[in-house]
Amino acid sequence: MAIKLFLKFFFKIPVWFLRLLTFQKSIVINNQILDHQTQAFLALQSLQIDTFDDPSVFNSPRELREKLIDGLPLSSKPCMPVQCIDHLLSTEFGSLQIREYSPSMFSTSTPILYFHGGGYVLGGIESHDAALQFFSAEMGAKFFSLDYRLAPENKFPSSLQDANLAIEWLAEKLDLTVGDISVCGDSAGGHLASSLSTFRATNNLELPLSQCLIYPMTDPTCNSKSQNDFSDGFFLSQKAMIWFWEQLMDSSKNLTDPAFNLTVNPNVKLPKTLIITAGFDPLSDEGEAYARLLDSSDNEVQQIHYPHLIHGFVNMTALKAAKEATRDLLKAYKNFLK
Repeated sequence: MAIKLFLKFFFKIPVWFLRLLTFQKSIVINNQILDHQTQAFLALQSLQIDTFDDPSVFNSPRELREKLIDGLPLSSKPCMPVQCIDHLLSTEFGSLQIREYSPSMFSTSTPILYFHGGGYVLGGIESHDAALQFFSAEMGAKFFSLDYRLAPENKFPSSLQDANLAIEWLAEKLDLTVGDISVCGDSAGGHLASSLSTFRATNNLELPLSQCLIYPMTDPTCNSKSQNDFSDGFFLSQKAMIWFWEQLMDSSKNLTDPAFNLTVNPNVKLPKTLIITAGFDPLSDEGEAYARLLDSSDNEVQQIHYPHLIHGFVNMTALKAAKEATRDLLKAYKNFLK
């Protein structure tokens, strides 16, 4: 409770005054300057368990999830009322929860199926609820957030199966085709969005209209330059990413599956794609490499890079620079909708 109250105060401090209070030198890596408020926030992160540096210190993923239930007030309030309705989808694998977000005013008719981040081990509908309300209001769009099965209890391709069932359910529910629906996700959710598109493309199934991949995890080798440059101290660590991939992978055969390892070129047509990367993010280089891979296969792709921010910034819109960047990318995403 104390840290929540402190953070509410922290987010209200003007950035210029924060500079005077902290006396911090700017962090510059690869000619990129970390946003100062974000830098101060990272310094405060030690007040909470630093789970993303080394999640393996917990005895089990369940213990880790329990430590993260009480979320911090990191997201801005939506700019208009958003109605939330929960749906239960019965499948052969059990019931799947899907939360529908409807803003009071619409500016696009395209529904968006959203997949949350968390390394396939953490997160869920509740962890991303505030962010999805913000997204829905900013875009004037209807979002559907899927509570897919998590690893390691459910290895690959469990989450992919859930995503495929969800998009077909959504098309039927709204009396649309899959091609009328856009998919979006952050981090692991970005991977799942493109995994779904790749799976459907390689199986000659109708593709989503478009996909927005927000700092997606794409490469299970975790050996890019940005993985090494930002290996720790910037919210998400290289050690955590290696551990997340280990929890998801069912066998070494997954490494040659283009729906699992996105660095494997499936040589198929994929939906038009928007890829978002952040400068101080271990996943930055692999997101950029994936954009190049799609472009080399004659797919329509756009990449937007925010050099001053960290992984997870769309869930941290209480930070001024994160909020501006999130609004900017959502504005760009609307160009990928009908």
